[in-house]
Amino acid sequence: MKSKDLVKVFEESIAMEEKGYLFYKESAEKIKNSLGRRMLLRLAEDEQTHIKRIKDIYLHFANGTMGEVRAELYKSAAFEEIFNRMKDQLQEAIGETSASAVDDEEIINIALELESHARFYYEKAAKQSVDIKISEFYKLLAIEEKNHYEILQKTNSYLQNPSLFFGMEYH
Repeated sequence: MKSKDLVKVFEESIAMEEKGYLFYKESAEKIKNSLGRRMLLRLAEDEQTHIKRIKDIYLHFANGTMGEVRAELYKSAAFEEIFNRMKDQLQEAIGETSASAVDDEEIINIALELESHARFYYEKAAKQSVDIKISEFYKLLAIEEKNHYEILQKTNSYLQNPSLFFGMEYH
């Protein structure tokens, strides 16, 4: 991938994460279910973290200092860590459980599309990058977006049928 193409990928990545942040922040204000609200606020925070990390690696790329980038600075949050956060939030939200509303599910479905799109975009960027650190960075972002997608799916399951959700093996 040429340098100018990579700059475009960085710019599009930042724009995509900024749109995701705004969507999650605004949706958290609209969603009726408290678990969904907490989850969307957490995803908004994650999007801000992604923006910072993309900008950091872009600066290293632009300044020719990719050799200084340490992979451990960009470690991904494991799915179990994210899910455990969601479980904790779920316990807090039990007392606040409200009936699921169509708009809640619509918000989650849009979020699923955003995360899916971001994942495939980052997977493509990882494959096209000739710099191993940039490739690994985009692979990591793709994994995080996949984890977000899975959390959103679980939240959607909860919104659709809370009693069934509690009967599932999510301990």
